[in-house]
Amino acid sequence: MDSDTPVVVVHGGVHKTATSHIQSILQRNAGRMRKSGVHYVHHRDTRKHYTVPCQLNGYEKLGLNYKTKVPDEVLTRKAQTFFEGIGAGPGERIILSDENMPGHSGHCVRSGQLYNRRDVLVPIFAGHVPYPVTEVHLAIRNYADFFASTFIEFLRSAKGENVIPEAMMKRAVLSNLPSWSGFIDVIETCFPQAQLTLWRHEDFDDLSQVVIGNLCGPDIDPDTLVSPKRKRGRPSASHRAVQELLIEIERNGAEAALARRVEIQDAYPRGSEYPGYDPWTASERAHLTRLYDRDTADIAARSRVTLLGGG
Repeated sequence: MDSDTPVVVVHGGVHKTATSHIQSILQRNAGRMRKSGVHYVHHRDTRKHYTVPCQLNGYEKLGLNYKTKVPDEVLTRKAQTFFEGIGAGPGERIILSDENMPGHSGHCVRSGQLYNRRDVLVPIFAGHVPYPVTEVHLAIRNYADFFASTFIEFLRSAKGENVIPEAMMKRAVLSNLPSWSGFIDVIETCFPQAQLTLWRHEDFDDLSQVVIGNLCGPDIDPDTLVSPKRKRGRPSASHRAVQELLIEIERNGAEAALARRVEIQDAYPRGSEYPGYDPWTASERAHLTRLYDRDTADIAARSRVTLLGGG
């Protein structure tokens, strides 16, 4: 691509949509890709040196009193240093991948919304990229499964005083009626020059090579990329494990129960004996699936969106 500057491709996750798998493949092949002018920035470096400063800047704007402050002028300097340090030349491709771009999974669980701080956080992330963002790549997922998986992630990482009951999470979701359409509205507004490539997490197994190829661009053949030496993903918790943990929280308090979360998950591993976690009734799941199908069709019809696998 002819350009006076590098161009940026953003892979924004979202959470619980095989993002870690994609990142592991890109990182495993980062050295090879760089020789072809494709610069993958390790997601930990993106998060530490760019996403977190953007979020701390946003949290202050939201009136949240975090100890570390990143005012506008500091963020501008940090962003410039970060992008210059990548070393990409004119016309070369920078891939940024961080599912935390719009916020954290805990924000979803507690609010029942899809990233309730996105209206502040995404514009800051987008606005401090000094090069043209030409593409944004995102996965979406059935609301029932997304919130079930993010609730597990929340329990894995939450501190005792932050834990909320399953019933509160469900009530928040069902009362707020989450919408990927609204989420994509924000992405389209914040990245006005970018084409959006989306896929449903439910289709990812069939589309994984296409997704990787799209992120890398036309100069990289995804079939030549080397797979990671080992799988690093964590298995999802079983329904029984989550229920046992919630009972333990009720009985002995969140702090004591969360200290045993790994032990409990290991005692009830997900498999044929212990199916995956599903907090929804059949009617609730059907309702959330109808909303998901409706919103997917709306997104697929947008002119700047390509939905892989069809609408």
